[in-house]
Amino acid sequence: MAGVQWSNLAELARLVQFRNQFLANALSAAGSALTPVALSFGVLAATGSAADLGLVLASYSAAQIVFMLAGGVWADRLPRKRLMVLSDAISAASQITFGLLLLAGHAPLWAMIVLHGLAGAANALFVPASVGLIAETVPLRLVQEANALLSLTRNLSVSVGPVIAGMAVVFAGASWVLIADGLTFLGSLLFLRRLEVPTRPPFETGGFLRHFRSGWQEVARRSWVWTGIVLFMIFNFVYSSLYVLGPVSLAGSDNGGLLWGAVAASLGVGDVLGNALAVRFRPRRLLLAGRIMMLPAAPLIVVLGTAPEPVLLMLGGLLAGIATSFPNTLWETALQQHIPNSSLSRVSSFDYAGSFILRPAGLAVTAMAASALNAQVTLTAGAGLIVLAVIASLLDRGTRTLVRNERQEEPAVSGTVR
Repeated sequence: MAGVQWSNLAELARLVQFRNQFLANALSAAGSALTPVALSFGVLAATGSAADLGLVLASYSAAQIVFMLAGGVWADRLPRKRLMVLSDAISAASQITFGLLLLAGHAPLWAMIVLHGLAGAANALFVPASVGLIAETVPLRLVQEANALLSLTRNLSVSVGPVIAGMAVVFAGASWVLIADGLTFLGSLLFLRRLEVPTRPPFETGGFLRHFRSGWQEVARRSWVWTGIVLFMIFNFVYSSLYVLGPVSLAGSDNGGLLWGAVAASLGVGDVLGNALAVRFRPRRLLLAGRIMMLPAAPLIVVLGTAPEPVLLMLGGLLAGIATSFPNTLWETALQQHIPNSSLSRVSSFDYAGSFILRPAGLAVTAMAASALNAQVTLTAGAGLIVLAVIASLLDRGTRTLVRNERQEEPAVSGTVR
């Protein structure tokens, strides 16, 4: 594993296009980190129903799933910058409107479901386009640092945002927090509009379904891609159990709530450290290093199921955070360096959709398993499943041998340095 030259970070910071993309990402991430707390309290204040809150939250995830694969096709067919600007505009409109309805004291359930669903659909358009845009505007040799810095910003926002949101809800109200979130999307939109993106070659002819199929063929023809998606599907299926069985296993302990809070905090710190590590170190074999670094996610699950000692829990949370963020940055770098740019957004959309499609099932299945068995047995089995899945993925030769591809030094415009 070779250390990155600090001059790479300095060069990345001087790239005008990346600065605009980074600032857009930082603004929208900061606003989005405020939303979960504000939206939850806003919906509960408007309806007084936990079931209604569940419906509103579900509308976001449902829209993401429905539009993610379509978003990948559109992001490969259309200018990605334009699609991201449209996404930010939809997000801004939905959040500001949501806040104004709460402020007016008239927020019907159907309207909140539609507005939050629109926000989920907008995110589904934004994500695959963003992955492709990084590869268009950043030299291939710098995409790992770019991915790590963008993820680092999101991690910091997620760690700090809920605390700020809680205070803002108390002093200003949930409606104003949602309006502020909408304004951050407008700020992101303005930075994205300043991007100068290289002109892409003409897109392949044919209709939507043909482009959808050709995107899937790009996944299926590369064993390291589809085996990676299967691994992430299993990983997220198991990892989602933490948010059900973690509190259950600690509920009988003294200060169980405090211990779970410490676990959540250590996970956040680990996420930040993992992306900081990705800024600093550049393994030659991207996926081999990433798979090995996924294994430290298992100890936290085992500790929760067997020995909930504070020090072990926090150390396990720290390792688990690193085990999710560092490999994810290497994975995105591998996609951007080895998938043709004309197909990158479609492959990315299959990656996101496949990786997270079993998360809701994981929440339900682990809860039922814990009832039939117990939380400790279920957590330990989950940790074993993660280890086995990682080892199984390494049986694929393409995964073990994939190395960096940095032959393309400069996209047409991204080399602009000021």
